[in-house]
Amino acid sequence: MDPLIDEKFILTVSQVLPEHFQKTLLVFAEREAYGPSKNEGLCFENCTLVEFVGDINGKVYLALDGYTKLKLLPKIAKAFQIDPTSRSHSASIMMEFANQIAGKLITEMRLGRYEIDILPPENLNHKLVPISLEHFRQYILIFNLKDRRGEEYMGRLYLILLLEKFPTPKN
Repeated sequence: MDPLIDEKFILTVSQVLPEHFQKTLLVFAEREAYGPSKNEGLCFENCTLVEFVGDINGKVYLALDGYTKLKLLPKIAKAFQIDPTSRSHSASIMMEFANQIAGKLITEMRLGRYEIDILPPENLNHKLVPISLEHFRQYILIFNLKDRRGEEYMGRLYLILLLEKFPTPKN
């Protein structure tokens, strides 16, 4: 096991997420804080889980509060050319956006010679999600979001990264 894998994931997320926001939405995502966390659970108004398996097993939660979701949803829908006023589409729009970010993260990790695949995203909006601190190392990265001119505050995005402590042996 690579002793620096956690740092590689955090640095990769810190690069991939802001680039994706800038390129796709013309939104600046500036990392405000990051570090290990001991939260035993999470609950957000908007939360998408993307699991990854392979050489490294873990989970990425992309979470937003209601204010941030209201600010971002029209921009994300516009990028996907979908009507943002359609309530039935909002959860799937956010899930696909989280899936794209996770996909870019995993692609970067594959360039580092890690064999990793992602599983389909899961909607965890308004759900209390327990986190096993016994099985996972947990990190939280918080990003401030601003419009492309850096004038309008659009809220905070929370990315919670769980990395399996003891990888499941391959058969």
